Amino acid sequence: MASAAAPDASETQLRRAAALESALRPIAPFLSDPKVVEIMLNADGRIWVDRLGEGMSVTGARMGPPGAERMLRLVASEMLIELNASAPSLAAKLPPPYSARLQASMPPLVDAPTFALRKPAHVVFSLADYVAKGILTPGQRGAIAAAVENHDNILIGGGTGSGKTTFANALLQLIAGSDDRVLILEDTPELQCEAENKVQVLVQPKIHTWRDAVMAAMRYRPDRILVGEVRDGSALELLKAWNTGHPGGVATIHANDTRAMLDRLCQLIEEVVYPAPRALVAQTIGVCVHICRDRSHPAGRRISGIDRVLGWSPQGGWTLQPLA
Repeated sequence: MASAAAPDASETQLRRAAALESALRPIAPFLSDPKVVEIMLNADGRIWVDRLGEGMSVTGARMGPPGAERMLRLVASEMLIELNASAPSLAAKLPPPYSARLQASMPPLVDAPTFALRKPAHVVFSLADYVAKGILTPGQRGAIAAAVENHDNILIGGGTGSGKTTFANALLQLIAGSDDRVLILEDTPELQCEAENKVQVLVQPKIHTWRDAVMAAMRYRPDRILVGEVRDGSALELLKAWNTGHPGGVATIHANDTRAMLDRLCQLIEEVVYPAPRALVAQTIGVCVHICRDRSHPAGRRISGIDRVLGWSPQGGWTLQPLA
């Protein structure tokens, strides 16, 4: 008797896509809601969401451990990553059309499967929108726009979910209006730039690391190098690239204020070389913008500092000048 033919690759792919769609059903309404920017599952099975302009809130939706584990294993399988008790942490990206950034944990790290899904922005705000919402003053808007036009390197800092990437996209709107060739480096497609002459490179840590991407960037002949987030020793290569004929870059970084942003950049550089070249950092970074969550603000966040970097000295540390 003839054996049944094995399913072809396209049929297998369709089955896997259908299985993942089924596993995502408890959070499907939030994935399709343009106001929802983050979806979080806690170990108790409750699902929380973060909505633009509203902040974080618990939903009535739930996802039990079996369903959550099935979803996470399907995502891991798509990424060719192991997820089990020996490898209980997962950093991945949902396949299209979702393309959301996923960070997840499994037992024994947690009592039950947990995850945080960060969705790419569907709405790009302009600096004018930030003024209208009371996040920026007109003077600050003018100072930032001038910094972009003058090809200052701009570092945007803040905590998780503070709106760093959203603010970076507002700056990219200004950059898109120039004739510059733009190179964008990120590990999750979040930066949105409508520049006619651009290249977007996706970093994949096990294949093409951040350091690989930054070192290769200059061979693309960019006028500006834009980075989704500075997070490791590749900060040194980025500093060199920005300081050797490629000014006008934008990058985000996790930090508590503008001074801490520069200190954090140095800490990352010191993963490669010690001590960090702080004078070079001060020479390269033109402007630091810090944004933070603020429940008392109507927009849910505010700009807590916009400073021009004037220099650094061993005696006085960073010399910063507030803009506008």
